[in-house]
Amino acid sequence: MKWAGPRILQHIHLDSNPTDRMTTPSASLLRTVDEIMTPRSIAVIGASEDPRKFGGRILRTLLEQGFHGTLYPVNAQRGELLGHQAYPSIDRIPGPIDLAIMAIPREHVLDTIAQCAKAGVKGAIVVTSKFSDAGDEGAALERDLVEIAHRSGMRILGPNCIGIISPVNNFVLCPSPVLLGRSVLRGEIGFVSQSGAVMGTIFDRAISQGIGFSHCISIGNQGDLELCDFVDYLIDDPATRVICSYVEGIKRPQRFDQVAARARQAGKPWLIVKAGRTEAGAAAAFSHTASLAGSHAAFAAVCREQGVLLIDEPEAMFLLAAGMSRFPGRTVDKIALLSPSGGGCAMATDRLVDVGGVLATFSTATVAALDPMYPGVAHNPVDIGAANDGASMSHTEQTHRAVLSDVNVDLSLTVITAAPDIARFAEMAADGIAGSDKPSMMVLLPGRAAEEARALLRQRNVLHTDTLDSALRAISAWREWSMFVAPEMPVRPPELPALPAPSAGLLGEQGVKDVITAYGIGVNHGRFASTVLDVASAASQLTSPYVLKIVSSDIVHKTDVGGVALGLEHPEDVETAARKMWERVRVQVPHAQIQGFLVQEQVIGDLELLIGLKHDDQFGPMVVVGAGGVFTELLKDVVLARAPVSSERAVRMLRGLRIAPVLDGMRGKPPIDIQAAAEAVSRLSWLAHDWGASLKELDINPLLVRRAGLGCVAVDGRALLC
Repeated sequence: MKWAGPRILQHIHLDSNPTDRMTTPSASLLRTVDEIMTPRSIAVIGASEDPRKFGGRILRTLLEQGFHGTLYPVNAQRGELLGHQAYPSIDRIPGPIDLAIMAIPREHVLDTIAQCAKAGVKGAIVVTSKFSDAGDEGAALERDLVEIAHRSGMRILGPNCIGIISPVNNFVLCPSPVLLGRSVLRGEIGFVSQSGAVMGTIFDRAISQGIGFSHCISIGNQGDLELCDFVDYLIDDPATRVICSYVEGIKRPQRFDQVAARARQAGKPWLIVKAGRTEAGAAAAFSHTASLAGSHAAFAAVCREQGVLLIDEPEAMFLLAAGMSRFPGRTVDKIALLSPSGGGCAMATDRLVDVGGVLATFSTATVAALDPMYPGVAHNPVDIGAANDGASMSHTEQTHRAVLSDVNVDLSLTVITAAPDIARFAEMAADGIAGSDKPSMMVLLPGRAAEEARALLRQRNVLHTDTLDSALRAISAWREWSMFVAPEMPVRPPELPALPAPSAGLLGEQGVKDVITAYGIGVNHGRFASTVLDVASAASQLTSPYVLKIVSSDIVHKTDVGGVALGLEHPEDVETAARKMWERVRVQVPHAQIQGFLVQEQVIGDLELLIGLKHDDQFGPMVVVGAGGVFTELLKDVVLARAPVSSERAVRMLRGLRIAPVLDGMRGKPPIDIQAAAEAVSRLSWLAHDWGASLKELDINPLLVRRAGLGCVAVDGRALLC
């Protein structure tokens, strides 16, 4: 059907930016999301009977899912659609309209929005794409349609979205073909997705696993209403226990932060799959800190701080959400593994350890209960196929029941491999977990051979998935949520100065050292020499051995061009090294402007760390800690947090690194001074707080940390201000 709606506006461009005003909207623009989520009357604009068209699928799905309110199909060429009176335009509809949805050509959207506004429609869902998702012209049209809506107080969902699926409120306004002819499952998971295609795909997958939803909302371009508006609704919604989101970009970072805190305070887990983790152009960054602390890393740090779970795979997110909704408030740490095969046990154990999971140690009572069935091997993991009498199938139910009754077990994971009767094994395992107040997950590794088992587990409402990877990601995230500790409020050390930020530009090593010395961070002593002839004199004022470094604002990583010499014993050695260094650097970087040399006392540490600062465009000042020295780029082992941080928080950051085992000593080496390193991180974080957006980035690399009680020393640094 060709759209034949009337034309009211030819083309408009408005100077004001409604997105800016939305930060503090006036009372006339405020419409609660609750009104959009509970419509009593709906207009389907562009309605059709053809299921191949968007308007046809929207209308059919709305009717199939049993909407109980008043329905107004809008079609200029038909008087009736699927047994319902159709109307040629919005202004011909006789009653009030709470919500309108439109899947019409882009060139007609602004006129139709104007009609809706004039008719007093409270909210409009714009399915049509090619707005801000298609360049500057589309973005201008998107601003215009939002401005038209705001003039009357109407709110917009979209454009470029697929609408709402709300089993709790008994309505579905969504053109996704996965809904046709299928009943939606009601559950306690709320889902807000920036991608309509992802929402449809996930919804279809979840239905196949027996997972239901309270509400699913596709937000598209977020031209008006955005992610946090609907998450706010789900936080207050009594039918929602767990919130899930697919996010491509955060529109209002401060609002995200506030809503995340509110979800945590309400006890509602918020799970997010975030697209766009990679950082294009990171290799060209000014410093290590910039390349390792990109926008996704900053977003992840904020999520970590607020207890929001970032999961990089949708199926794992919804498996976890289903578990959390069925076992609210349950903490998960120790895992019991079960399988009908030894191979399944071994593979799952290895993978569990890989993601930081912990196998439960069975209690004496559990071992006693299992020993008659598995003499001598009644431990975790449980190879059910190793039963003493060869009748492993008969012990499946009893084994699961015994394991889940163990006080040391928080969750059971059953990995089902190929077996003589997979469906029977799954049924007995389901019998064994029935009635337990602890969560269980099952992984069905076979393909077609496990279809009957999948149907049975779906019918029994048992959490299950086809991949071990999804299960372990879900368990790892559940454990992370269980171990969450809200960060304490940092207290500024009373002796710490608040230095003003220097003028924009590069701050070299000596400038950085002067600043961090004032903030109480130790540095090695040094002298600047402007020429080769001056380095010996500079060295004579210091204690050997010496370090010699080239000084050039054009050279970021001095070691890469031979710009560092270590272990120089005498001033004459320093002069000789300076001559060779000058010649070497001239060949390596012929266009570099060389300002001179730094001669420093060489210090030794037991661990090299990177500590840095970065001002994130969305979330403000961040502090970075990670593996330093030559391992910075190799390991990319960093943890971020918003600045400032307490020394206690800094300790947790250090212990979150992959190199954390080194902190306590390894292979006969003594523990390092983690408290001194944490204090340096905390003090540096206050510099980020003080300089704010003036500080673009700062590196201290390496910070040499000595053995416990001997402190730490910053031996190199670099900063960029704007």
